[in-house]
Amino acid sequence: MMLSRVGGSLYWMGRYLERGENVTRLLAVTSDFAIEFGGLDEALAQAEWDDLVRSLPGSKIPAIDFSPEQGLAVPYVNAMLLDDQNPLSVRHSLGRARENARSIREALTQEVFANLNETFRGLETLSREGIEDPAVSAEIVAKTHRAILTTLGAIEHTLSRDQGWTFMKFGEALERTLRTLMVLKAKLPLLRVEAGSVDLPVFYARWRCLLRSVGSLENFRRVHGAGLDPDEVVRFLLFDPHTPRSIHCGLTRVKAYLEQLPGGDRSKAARIAGRLVAMMTYEDDRILAKPDLVDFCDETSLELGAIHEAVERQYFSV
Repeated sequence: MMLSRVGGSLYWMGRYLERGENVTRLLAVTSDFAIEFGGLDEALAQAEWDDLVRSLPGSKIPAIDFSPEQGLAVPYVNAMLLDDQNPLSVRHSLGRARENARSIREALTQEVFANLNETFRGLETLSREGIEDPAVSAEIVAKTHRAILTTLGAIEHTLSRDQGWTFMKFGEALERTLRTLMVLKAKLPLLRVEAGSVDLPVFYARWRCLLRSVGSLENFRRVHGAGLDPDEVVRFLLFDPHTPRSIHCGLTRVKAYLEQLPGGDRSKAARIAGRLVAMMTYEDDRILAKPDLVDFCDETSLELGAIHEAVERQYFSV
């Protein structure tokens, strides 16, 4: 049995890396949308940034002041990428991932630690200078996203598939599912009621933005082609068993990793995960009948919190 300290650090490292990747992707996608539509409708661009803030509850973003010359993206990038006082900023998440990695250096490979350390150091340097140029902000976000993906690739290619790996991937799967739920909760209610109230190009651009926000646009097109039916998008993001950020896929991964842990197949956490997977498998029509899916997102998020608490008690409490 792995030491609880090591297992807990790997679990949280997986969560913080996934959180950092998620926020970086949201920044990139929202910035692209704001650039595309900001010149036509600044209120629409602002609405996308508002959606991003709502999808990151607890981010403690201060009031954003911006100018047309500076662009909408710059203050949000400074707040969400570099501000260490923001508990959901990328710098904060990577800093916490690095702290956990340093405490269990023996459980990681050189490639994993070096990539993570270099990415964090880069953000630390940037935070002292700040970002002022919109073009530079987009480049920095893209570079940071690639760097995080490089660290995740090093994890995939160099770490042994042992118990530590399972704890890390379980943390990643739980965090990914939770973050997808937060994005859906923030974006879906408005998207599902605005058909016919906005221009069609804008309407479909916002649905594409939703798919890109959860890294699923290309996966959706492979299944459904170039068409973009909102009902198919919602069903895909909730129930597709293969796309990595659908709720069904995420919950299935959570359940599978729990079952690989000692006693995990009989644990309270595994029972909760099993119920959630069964719900996603057999109750799709009931879930889709909900008017805005906010209750579904809230209830499922609470169940993921219960899984986390059960795992903390079972494996990480000393």
